[in-house]
Amino acid sequence: MAPKTPPWQDPDAIPLVRIDGVTRHFGDVYAVDDVSLDIYPGELFSLLGPSGCGKSTLLRLLAGFERPDAGRLFIDGVDVTDIPPYARPVNMMFQSYALFPHMSVEQNIAFGLKQDRMARAAIRDRVGEMLTLLKIEQLARRKPDQLSGGQRQRVALARSLAKHPKLLLLDEPLGALDRKLREHTQFELVNLQEQIGTTFVMVTHDQEEAMTMSSRMAVMEAGRIQQIGTPTSVYEYPANRYCAEFIGAANLIEARVIEHADGMVTLKPADWDGELVMAQETPLVAGTQVTVALRPEKVRIGTPPDGAGGRVRGRIEDIAYLGDISIYHVRVPDGPRIQVTQTNLVPRAEQPLTWGDEIDLWWTHRGGVVLLS
Repeated sequence: MAPKTPPWQDPDAIPLVRIDGVTRHFGDVYAVDDVSLDIYPGELFSLLGPSGCGKSTLLRLLAGFERPDAGRLFIDGVDVTDIPPYARPVNMMFQSYALFPHMSVEQNIAFGLKQDRMARAAIRDRVGEMLTLLKIEQLARRKPDQLSGGQRQRVALARSLAKHPKLLLLDEPLGALDRKLREHTQFELVNLQEQIGTTFVMVTHDQEEAMTMSSRMAVMEAGRIQQIGTPTSVYEYPANRYCAEFIGAANLIEARVIEHADGMVTLKPADWDGELVMAQETPLVAGTQVTVALRPEKVRIGTPPDGAGGRVRGRIEDIAYLGDISIYHVRVPDGPRIQVTQTNLVPRAEQPLTWGDEIDLWWTHRGGVVLLS
C-alpha cells in the first residue's frame, strides 16, 4: 500500500484549525504578531519557543481566553473569533492540571459532563471509557493528593478528553513531571493521540519534547512564526539562524559566495583559508554573505577524502563523554570553535582522542545548510 499523503501536502485537505492574520498586543508589546497557520485533523501540532515568544497567548486565543486585536480564528470551518470559550469545540489541559482537590478522580473526570447536563447513565459510561483509555481504573476513588505526578497528568488528560472535543489544547502538559517519567509519558501521549484521533495543539519550550511528539511544529520568536514543518525538516533544513540555533546544536560558519553552478555553491569561510563546496539549489550571487549551519553529528573526524564539502584542522579544547556519545569542541586557529559529536560504537576504557590533540575535520556537500538570514 502506498504511504498516505500528509494532509499539509495535500492541496485538497481542509484544515481543522485556521489562524488568519491574528494579532494580540498588550500595550506596545506584540505577543502575537500577524500569525497565520493551518492545523489539520489528527495532528499533534506543537508551538515551540522560549518564554515570552507568544506561544501560550496563541493557545489562549484558540481557547477563547483571549480575543485577537486583529485577524480571525476558525475551527472546523466555523469562525469562532467572537464565540466564548464554553461554546467552542475545544478543551484545554493546563500545566498545573487544575484538578479539584475535594473531588475523586471519577468526579473530576465527570465534572465537565455534568456542567453540560449529560444524562447520568451517559456520564457513567463516558467516565468508565476515559478510565479505561488512560488505564487509571484503579484510581477512580482516589483524591488528587493521593496520586503521583504521572497519575495526576493522566487524570487531567482524561478530564480534558471526556467531552470528546474536536481540538485539545495542552499547555506544557509534561512540565510538572521528572525527566524519566516525562520521557516515558511522551510516547504514551503520542500513542494515545493516534489511538483516539483527536487533534492536539501543544505548547512547549522543550525542543526534544517537540521533536519526539509532533507531527509538525511551529518555531516562534517575538510573536512571529519563524518556521513551520515536521521535526525532521525543521532540524535538517532550518529556515534561518534562529531556528538553526534554537533546535538542537549547530555550528554557524560565516562565509562569502564565490560562485554557484550545477546545484553547488563555492564559499570562502571568513575565519580560515580554503573553500567550502555545499549543495545549494537556489542560485546565489557571488559576493553574498551567508551562514553555513553545520550540525555537530554531520562533522567527521579523520583524513578528509577527495571531494569533501568542507575541511579544516583544529585542536581539541574540551571533551564531554556521555556514554553513548562523545562531544568534542575543536578550536580552528584564529577561527571559531567547532562542536563535533561522535557515537561511541565500541566499548573502551579510555578515549582515543584527548585534550590538545590536533585533528582533521570534514563534512560532505550536504552536511550543512546555507542560510541567508
